[in-house]
Amino acid sequence: MSGRAQLLRKLSMVTSLEDNIRVFLHINNFSDSQHQDLSKVAALVLPHIPRITDEFYQRLASEPLTARYIEGRLEGLKNTHTQWLESLFKAQIDGDFFENQLRIGRTHVCAQIPPLFVAGSMSFLRSVFPSIIEKETGNAEGAGAISGAILKTLDLCHYLIDHAYEQDRLSRITGATGLSRPLLENLIALKQRA
Repeated sequence: MSGRAQLLRKLSMVTSLEDNIRVFLHINNFSDSQHQDLSKVAALVLPHIPRITDEFYQRLASEPLTARYIEGRLEGLKNTHTQWLESLFKAQIDGDFFENQLRIGRTHVCAQIPPLFVAGSMSFLRSVFPSIIEKETGNAEGAGAISGAILKTLDLCHYLIDHAYEQDRLSRITGATGLSRPLLENLIALKQRA
């Protein structure tokens, strides 16, 4: 295969978001049955969500860099966060779910919330859910499987929210440079594969 043919083959490897989601779910082995496990334990977990949300926002309020993003909006943000967490135990993992997470990401982008804060919040959530599940189920083996499903759901949300940040950055770069989006994505792909 000629150098040009190899280059064109590499450039054509830029994948769609749907392909990326499929690969993501395959790699982390997130099955429909695992997600259904979440709805089975919703009654055990949902009562803890207001406390989790309160703890999370206390942490945000105690950090000067994050406190300014919640100032004057705390109750509304807590309500939205609570609804989002509850939805993780009730929603189907489908196109609507994916679009909702992307919308959340776009909202964070528009509010100029740094990606670090999203990563920190996801880390916080990943740290609190396993102990709640273990306590509520009283079954270490079952708790591990359920915790795994929760963590995989959070990982998927994190990936989709981060995707919104990536798309915003690409849009800003294309706007600033005048490069077309496909050209920019191909240049990025070329650099990664060089």
